[in-house]
Amino acid sequence: MLFISDDQVAQSITMRDAVAAMRALFEDLGRHAGVIQERVRVHDAGVSLSMMGGIHTSAGVMGAKVYPTVKGQFNFIIPLFSCDDGRLLCTVAGNALTRLRTAAVTRVAADCLRPGPGRRVAVYGSGVQAEAHVEAFALDGYATEFRLCSRGDATALAEQWQQRYGVPVTCADAADAAAWADVIITATRAAEPLFDGKLPRPGTLVAAIGSSKPVTREVDDEVLRRASMIVVEAAGQAAREGGELVMAGPDTGARDKLVELGALLPRADTARAAGDLLVYKSVGIGLEDVALANHIYQRVAAA
Repeated sequence: MLFISDDQVAQSITMRDAVAAMRALFEDLGRHAGVIQERVRVHDAGVSLSMMGGIHTSAGVMGAKVYPTVKGQFNFIIPLFSCDDGRLLCTVAGNALTRLRTAAVTRVAADCLRPGPGRRVAVYGSGVQAEAHVEAFALDGYATEFRLCSRGDATALAEQWQQRYGVPVTCADAADAAAWADVIITATRAAEPLFDGKLPRPGTLVAAIGSSKPVTREVDDEVLRRASMIVVEAAGQAAREGGELVMAGPDTGARDKLVELGALLPRADTARAAGDLLVYKSVGIGLEDVALANHIYQRVAAA
């Protein structure tokens, strides 16, 4: 059996490859060429086990992402199967893959909703996903500058990311960054909103990607109230898992504004014409992992 490690994942695929693979997946979902298995979680003795996946019909593969959560840490694994004969094609370590796919899907959404180049991007957070989003949004000149918002002093980190990705990165406080940005990306584990929803300028894209739990939220009701649409990967899963949506007040109209990314891609001009704020809320779907695992499998198997 072929096992593909995190190191092999990192060596076999780039962020640019991941963006292309995720765009192709959501185009397939827009054509109903795939089925999603929503996340299932079980909990006991202070730990949890989660599973989500799906069938990528057009690619001829299916699989699942399985992972424990212990002391707040994850460890992802993805078994990939053939739709032709049910054969186990490979098992892919999912930590490096998850880093890529989450940021790649956000970039796909941004290219649809608030296309570049030359955008000012605020990133809230200083962890793995914050850096992955800087990498994804540095591609092809999408971002001309990043403002980094972190709970601690992130000056050294900003300098490191600027050197690594070739785009200016400076630190800012939460309020100033929200008022300055064309695109706001929240990649934190915050339980409460990170900025006042009155601050972003009309036309700003707010991408809330840090939480997939119904009891936490990164943006407030004002952001949802101002949103002309709320783009999600899968409406049912987002409505159940996205804390912003679960806790949204009735006056936000949030549930009525949900639009799935796959359905939106063929009519991106509609999204670009929408007024006030645009929101992308990610919770992560297992079919993203299956599709990217297959892309990696094809690369490794052909090497």
